Amino acid sequence: MRPDASAVMGVLFGLPAFLSSLVVVALVAGLISATTWVVWLVVGLWVLSGAITFVPAVESVLARLMFDMRRPTTVELTRLRPLWESVCATANVDSSRYTLWVEQSKELNAFAAGGRTVAVTRRALDLPPRSLEAILAHELGHHLSGHSRASLLAWWYELPAQAAIWLVSMAMRIVLMVASLFARFGSAAGALAGTLLALILLVGLIALNPWLLLMPLLSPLMAWSRRLGEYRADATAAGFGYGPDLVNVLSGWLSAEHGARRSLRVRMLASHPATADRIRRLRAGR
Repeated sequence: MRPDASAVMGVLFGLPAFLSSLVVVALVAGLISATTWVVWLVVGLWVLSGAITFVPAVESVLARLMFDMRRPTTVELTRLRPLWESVCATANVDSSRYTLWVEQSKELNAFAAGGRTVAVTRRALDLPPRSLEAILAHELGHHLSGHSRASLLAWWYELPAQAAIWLVSMAMRIVLMVASLFARFGSAAGALAGTLLALILLVGLIALNPWLLLMPLLSPLMAWSRRLGEYRADATAAGFGYGPDLVNVLSGWLSAEHGARRSLRVRMLASHPATADRIRRLRAGR
Protein backbone atom coordinates (compact mmCIF):
# COMPACT_ATOMS: atom_id res chain seq x y z
CA MET A 1 0.00 0.00 0.00
CA ARG A 2 1.07 3.59 -0.61
CA PRO A 3 0.66 6.73 1.51
CA ASP A 4 -3.01 7.66 1.45
CA ALA A 5 -4.68 11.07 1.23
CA SER A 6 -4.60 11.67 4.98
CA ALA A 7 -0.82 11.10 5.10
CA VAL A 8 -0.29 13.44 2.15
CA MET A 9 -2.53 16.09 3.74
CA GLY A 10 -0.63 15.76 6.99
CA VAL A 11 2.59 16.58 5.13
CA LEU A 12 1.01 19.51 3.26
CA PHE A 13 -0.55 21.00 6.39
CA GLY A 14 2.82 20.68 8.11
CA LEU A 15 4.56 22.86 5.48
CA PRO A 16 4.11 26.14 7.44
CA ALA A 17 5.82 24.57 10.46
CA PHE A 18 8.60 23.28 8.19
CA LEU A 19 9.10 26.73 6.63
CA SER A 20 9.04 28.36 10.07
CA SER A 21 11.74 25.96 11.23
CA LEU A 22 13.69 26.67 8.06
CA VAL A 23 13.69 30.39 8.88
CA VAL A 24 14.74 29.69 12.48
CA VAL A 25 17.61 27.45 11.38
CA ALA A 26 18.76 30.05 8.83
CA LEU A 27 18.69 32.81 11.47
CA VAL A 28 20.67 30.72 13.94
CA ALA A 29 23.18 29.81 11.23
CA GLY A 30 23.49 33.50 10.35
CA LEU A 31 24.26 34.31 13.98
CA ILE A 32 26.96 31.64 14.07
CA SER A 33 28.59 32.69 10.81
CA ALA A 34 28.15 35.61 8.42
CA THR A 35 29.51 33.51 5.55
CA THR A 36 26.75 32.76 3.08
CA TRP A 37 27.95 29.28 2.15
CA VAL A 38 28.07 28.27 5.81
CA VAL A 39 24.45 29.37 6.27
CA TRP A 40 23.37 27.39 3.21
CA LEU A 41 25.35 24.37 4.39
CA VAL A 42 23.67 24.40 7.81
CA VAL A 43 20.23 24.83 6.26
CA GLY A 44 20.88 22.05 3.75
CA LEU A 45 22.10 19.66 6.42
CA TRP A 46 19.03 20.39 8.51
CA VAL A 47 16.72 19.69 5.56
CA LEU A 48 18.51 16.40 4.95
CA SER A 49 18.45 15.54 8.65
CA GLY A 50 14.93 14.16 8.37
CA ALA A 51 16.46 11.11 6.69
CA ILE A 52 17.98 9.97 9.99
CA THR A 53 14.46 9.22 11.27
CA PHE A 54 14.49 6.32 8.80
CA VAL A 55 17.44 4.72 10.63
CA PRO A 56 16.12 1.95 12.92
CA ALA A 57 18.43 2.80 15.83
CA VAL A 58 17.46 6.48 15.68
CA GLU A 59 13.78 5.61 15.49
CA SER A 60 14.15 3.47 18.62
CA VAL A 61 15.79 6.34 20.50
CA LEU A 62 13.10 8.80 19.37
CA ALA A 63 10.38 6.33 20.33
CA ARG A 64 11.80 6.11 23.85
CA LEU A 65 12.02 9.91 24.10
CA MET A 66 8.56 10.63 22.68
CA PHE A 67 6.73 7.87 24.54
CA ASP A 68 7.26 6.05 27.82
CA MET A 69 8.00 2.72 26.15
CA ARG A 70 10.11 -0.34 26.80
CA ARG A 71 10.87 -3.62 25.11
CA PRO A 72 8.43 -6.44 25.92
CA THR A 73 9.45 -8.94 28.55
CA THR A 74 9.89 -12.56 27.55
CA VAL A 75 6.39 -13.39 28.78
CA GLU A 76 4.84 -10.38 27.01
CA LEU A 77 6.68 -11.17 23.79
CA THR A 78 5.53 -14.79 23.95
CA ARG A 79 1.95 -13.51 23.91
CA LEU A 80 2.38 -10.57 21.55
CA ARG A 81 4.64 -11.88 18.79
CA PRO A 82 2.42 -14.78 17.55
CA LEU A 83 -0.56 -12.43 17.29
CA TRP A 84 1.49 -9.83 15.41
CA GLU A 85 2.84 -12.49 13.05
CA SER A 86 -0.69 -13.72 12.44
CA VAL A 87 -1.83 -10.19 11.50
CA CYS A 88 1.15 -9.69 9.20
CA ALA A 89 0.61 -13.08 7.57
CA THR A 90 -3.01 -12.15 6.86
CA ALA A 91 -1.84 -8.84 5.36
CA ASN A 92 1.00 -10.56 3.45
CA VAL A 93 3.54 -8.31 5.20
CA ASP A 94 6.95 -9.22 6.62
CA SER A 95 6.50 -9.05 10.40
CA SER A 96 10.26 -8.70 11.00
CA ARG A 97 10.20 -5.20 9.48
CA TYR A 98 8.57 -3.91 12.65
CA THR A 99 9.62 -3.65 16.28
CA LEU A 100 7.23 -4.45 19.11
CA TRP A 101 7.12 -2.25 22.21
CA VAL A 102 5.08 -1.95 25.40
CA GLU A 103 3.94 1.46 26.59
CA GLN A 104 4.02 2.10 30.32
CA SER A 105 0.37 3.03 30.57
CA LYS A 106 -2.63 1.57 32.37
CA GLU A 107 -4.96 2.68 29.57
CA LEU A 108 -6.23 0.36 26.85
CA ASN A 109 -4.41 1.61 23.78
CA ALA A 110 -1.93 0.88 21.01
CA PHE A 111 -0.15 3.03 18.47
CA ALA A 112 2.17 3.04 15.49
CA ALA A 113 5.15 5.38 15.25
CA GLY A 114 7.83 6.08 12.67
CA GLY A 115 8.34 3.41 10.05
CA ARG A 116 8.76 0.35 12.27
CA THR A 117 7.39 0.90 15.77
CA VAL A 118 4.27 -0.90 16.97
CA ALA A 119 3.38 -0.46 20.63
CA VAL A 120 0.63 -1.67 22.93
CA THR A 121 -0.10 -0.72 26.51
CA ARG A 122 0.19 -3.23 29.33
CA ARG A 123 -3.58 -3.32 29.67
CA ALA A 124 -4.01 -4.13 25.98
CA LEU A 125 -2.01 -7.30 26.54
CA ASP A 126 -4.88 -8.58 28.70
CA LEU A 127 -7.36 -8.48 25.82
CA PRO A 128 -8.62 -11.70 24.21
CA PRO A 129 -6.30 -12.79 21.38
CA ARG A 130 -8.66 -11.87 18.55
CA SER A 131 -9.34 -8.40 20.02
CA LEU A 132 -5.62 -7.74 20.41
CA GLU A 133 -5.07 -8.88 16.83
CA ALA A 134 -7.72 -6.39 15.68
CA ILE A 135 -5.90 -3.55 17.43
CA LEU A 136 -2.59 -4.64 15.94
CA ALA A 137 -4.20 -4.79 12.48
CA HIS A 138 -5.37 -1.21 12.96
CA GLU A 139 -1.82 -0.11 13.81
CA LEU A 140 -0.46 -2.01 10.82
CA GLY A 141 -2.95 -0.04 8.74
CA HIS A 142 -1.32 3.19 9.94
CA HIS A 143 2.08 1.91 8.82
CA LEU A 144 0.89 0.69 5.45
CA SER A 145 -0.81 4.03 4.72
CA GLY A 146 2.21 6.10 5.73
CA HIS A 147 0.53 7.86 8.66
CA SER A 148 3.17 7.10 11.28
CA ARG A 149 6.10 8.06 9.07
CA ALA A 150 4.46 11.35 8.07
CA SER A 151 3.74 12.17 11.72
CA LEU A 152 7.33 11.51 12.78
CA LEU A 153 8.74 13.67 9.98
CA ALA A 154 6.30 16.48 10.81
CA TRP A 155 7.35 16.31 14.47
CA TRP A 156 11.04 16.37 13.55
CA TYR A 157 10.81 19.32 11.19
CA GLU A 158 8.72 21.48 13.49
CA LEU A 159 11.18 21.23 16.42
CA PRO A 160 13.14 24.43 15.59
CA ALA A 161 9.92 26.44 15.19
CA GLN A 162 8.54 25.06 18.44
CA ALA A 163 11.83 25.84 20.19
CA ALA A 164 11.71 29.44 18.92
CA ILE A 165 8.12 29.83 20.10
CA TRP A 166 9.05 28.44 23.52
CA LEU A 167 12.07 30.74 23.89
CA VAL A 168 10.14 33.86 22.92
CA SER A 169 7.23 32.85 25.15
CA MET A 170 9.58 32.41 28.11
CA ALA A 171 11.25 35.76 27.38
CA MET A 172 7.84 37.45 27.21
CA ARG A 173 6.79 35.90 30.52
CA ILE A 174 9.95 37.08 32.21
CA VAL A 175 9.57 40.59 30.80
CA LEU A 176 5.92 40.77 31.84
CA MET A 177 6.81 39.45 35.30
CA VAL A 178 9.38 42.22 35.69
CA ALA A 179 6.82 44.75 34.40
CA SER A 180 4.31 43.58 37.02
CA LEU A 181 6.93 44.06 39.74
CA PHE A 182 7.53 47.62 38.52
CA ALA A 183 3.79 48.23 38.58
CA ARG A 184 3.50 46.80 42.09
CA PHE A 185 6.15 49.17 43.38
CA GLY A 186 4.58 52.17 41.69
CA SER A 187 6.81 52.51 38.65
CA ALA A 188 4.33 53.06 35.83
CA ALA A 189 7.13 53.84 33.38
CA GLY A 190 8.90 50.56 34.13
CA ALA A 191 5.66 48.60 33.77
CA LEU A 192 4.89 50.30 30.45
CA ALA A 193 8.43 49.66 29.18
CA GLY A 194 8.20 45.99 30.08
CA THR A 195 4.84 45.60 28.36
CA LEU A 196 6.13 47.32 25.23
CA LEU A 197 9.23 45.10 25.22
CA ALA A 198 7.04 42.00 25.39
CA LEU A 199 5.01 43.26 22.44
CA ILE A 200 8.20 44.01 20.51
CA LEU A 201 9.38 40.43 21.09
CA LEU A 202 6.09 39.07 19.80
CA VAL A 203 5.97 41.36 16.77
CA GLY A 204 9.62 40.67 16.04
CA LEU A 205 9.06 36.92 16.06
CA ILE A 206 6.12 37.23 13.66
CA ALA A 207 7.95 39.72 11.42
CA LEU A 208 10.96 37.43 11.09
CA ASN A 209 8.83 34.35 10.64
CA PRO A 210 5.27 35.13 9.46
CA TRP A 211 4.67 31.42 8.77
CA LEU A 212 4.17 31.03 12.52
CA LEU A 213 0.78 32.72 12.13
CA LEU A 214 -0.46 29.83 10.01
CA MET A 215 0.56 27.09 12.43
CA PRO A 216 -2.33 27.54 14.92
CA LEU A 217 -4.77 28.16 12.06
CA LEU A 218 -3.85 24.82 10.51
CA SER A 219 -4.22 22.85 13.75
CA PRO A 220 -7.88 21.93 13.04
CA LEU A 221 -6.93 20.78 9.54
CA MET A 222 -4.07 18.69 10.90
CA ALA A 223 -6.45 17.10 13.40
CA TRP A 224 -8.98 16.45 10.62
CA SER A 225 -6.34 14.68 8.50
CA ARG A 226 -5.41 12.50 11.50
CA ARG A 227 -9.07 11.56 12.00
CA LEU A 228 -9.22 10.53 8.35
CA GLY A 229 -6.15 8.40 9.02
CA GLU A 230 -7.96 6.64 11.85
CA TYR A 231 -10.87 5.83 9.56
CA ARG A 232 -8.44 4.49 6.97
CA ALA A 233 -6.63 2.31 9.54
CA ASP A 234 -10.01 0.96 10.71
CA ALA A 235 -10.95 0.15 7.12
CA THR A 236 -7.60 -1.56 6.55
CA ALA A 237 -8.08 -3.74 9.63
CA ALA A 238 -11.61 -4.57 8.46
CA GLY A 239 -10.24 -5.49 5.04
CA PHE A 240 -7.98 -8.03 6.73
CA GLY A 241 -11.04 -9.60 8.34
CA TYR A 242 -10.88 -7.93 11.76
CA GLY A 243 -13.90 -5.63 11.36
CA PRO A 244 -16.25 -7.39 13.82
CA ASP A 245 -13.45 -7.81 16.38
CA LEU A 246 -12.52 -4.14 16.11
CA VAL A 247 -16.18 -3.20 16.61
CA ASN A 248 -16.20 -5.28 19.80
CA VAL A 249 -13.13 -3.45 21.10
CA LEU A 250 -14.54 -0.05 20.21
CA SER A 251 -17.88 -0.94 21.78
CA GLY A 252 -16.04 -1.58 25.05
CA TRP A 253 -14.39 1.83 24.77
CA LEU A 254 -17.76 3.42 24.05
CA SER A 255 -19.25 1.89 27.18
CA ALA A 256 -16.34 3.20 29.24
CA GLU A 257 -16.94 6.72 27.93
CA HIS A 258 -20.38 6.77 29.62
CA GLY A 259 -21.85 8.95 26.88
CA ALA A 260 -19.48 11.85 27.55
CA ARG A 261 -20.10 14.77 25.20
CA ARG A 262 -17.26 16.78 23.68
CA SER A 263 -17.38 20.48 22.91
CA LEU A 264 -17.08 21.70 19.33
CA ARG A 265 -13.52 22.92 19.95
CA VAL A 266 -12.48 19.56 21.41
CA ARG A 267 -14.03 17.73 18.45
CA MET A 268 -12.26 19.99 15.95
CA LEU A 269 -8.84 19.47 17.55
CA ALA A 270 -9.26 15.79 18.38
CA SER A 271 -6.82 13.46 16.63
CA HIS A 272 -9.29 10.56 16.89
CA PRO A 273 -12.90 10.47 15.67
CA ALA A 274 -15.76 9.79 18.04
CA THR A 275 -15.85 6.11 18.95
CA ALA A 276 -19.52 5.81 18.01
CA ASP A 277 -18.77 7.19 14.53
CA ARG A 278 -15.95 4.69 14.02
CA ILE A 279 -18.31 1.86 14.96
CA ARG A 280 -20.98 3.11 12.55
CA ARG A 281 -18.48 3.29 9.70
CA LEU A 282 -17.13 -0.18 10.37
CA ARG A 283 -20.62 -1.67 10.47
CA ALA A 284 -21.49 0.13 7.25
CA GLY A 285 -18.35 -1.23 5.60
CA ARG A 286 -16.79 2.19 5.00
